[in-house]
Amino acid sequence: MRTISIVLLIFLVCTAVIGGCTMPSSSPAQPAAPASQPAVVQSAAPVSNGMVKNVDIIQRAFDPDIVTISAGTTVVWTNSDTVSHRVVHLPELPNDRELFHSEPLYKGDTYRYTFQTPGRYYYSDPQYAGGRKALVIVN
Repeated sequence: MRTISIVLLIFLVCTAVIGGCTMPSSSPAQPAAPASQPAVVQSAAPVSNGMVKNVDIIQRAFDPDIVTISAGTTVVWTNSDTVSHRVVHLPELPNDRELFHSEPLYKGDTYRYTFQTPGRYYYSDPQYAGGRKALVIVN
């Protein structure tokens, strides 16, 4: 009798474990959102004007180090150096926010950013710049 009880207990535990791991065959009905809720507003993606300005990263420097573009232009940085680099915006005022910050770019990697607003945008590679800054001027 004891063996039957143990087998029955094992069977029930296994059934509970297996039953808890399965997905229901149909998803439960989602309640409808109340009509008074505002629609979700998504921020617009940067709008490109189709213009592209290329900047090479070579010998631990940006070439050219100053570019002048119009709003909507995409700047593409290409690492042509043998070491990895990053492209990091350097906000000038305490209330300014960092607009772009690339992951490490290895030889041949690119990073792109579309500038929307006229202004002056300093950037650098914090690992290798040694205080040197490059500049994008957006008209």
